[in-house]
Amino acid sequence: NFSSSEIHRLMSKGRGNWSLENVGAPFTSYVQEKVYETRLGRSLSQKQNSRSTSWGTFVEKRVFDLLSTNYELISQDRYPHPTIEHWNGMPDTVTRDKQLVGDIKSPWTLKSFCELVEILEQNSWEVLKSAKPEYYWQLVSNSILTGCFNAELIVYVPFKSELEAIKDMANKHSFDGKLDENDVAFINFAADSELPHLIEGEGYNNIYSFRWTVADSEKELLESRVKMAVEILTEKTKK
Repeated sequence: NFSSSEIHRLMSKGRGNWSLENVGAPFTSYVQEKVYETRLGRSLSQKQNSRSTSWGTFVEKRVFDLLSTNYELISQDRYPHPTIEHWNGMPDTVTRDKQLVGDIKSPWTLKSFCELVEILEQNSWEVLKSAKPEYYWQLVSNSILTGCFNAELIVYVPFKSELEAIKDMANKHSFDGKLDENDVAFINFAADSELPHLIEGEGYNNIYSFRWTVADSEKELLESRVKMAVEILTEKTKK
């Protein structure tokens, strides 16, 4: 399946201006990977949880606890497109009124955090689309899959004062469908200096967000590209 987390590859362009037919090399390679996976009957990749990805996945629950009670954490659920086959995604959050879908990013490096904060502070989806197309199109995709009109990117790095609670969570963690005890053991045993954290009262908050209404025209562009990809995938995997 084409997933929201990688869907930005389908929106790449070749030389010249962007057009529906002018696909780039990432489009072609992503479709070919799905051809291989269809023929294999399994994913190309094996489980390889690095510390950075394990950290980002693990602290989702911590971020959720900091949000208002209007949010639901749905990061274990996979949402398929209602009519287009081979397209799904796993959003992090939706609001209870199902009007907003969110994605949580918890950078491993402070430089990445600062750069993301600068982008979010522009309050512009055009800036986000240009600077971080992978995050932008992931949220556009998930807005389509969930039927939400609005999207929100949430960025989090804990204050140093939060690390003790996070380590305690890691110590008590059991397999949750994504991570097992071994994936997060490093958090419990790490020195504070080895984990990303902020100094409370300095120049940054621990959580930032930017939300916008996803334009219908952007949804239509993405749907058109996914349909193209699915057609190629179907043709190449005919028996």
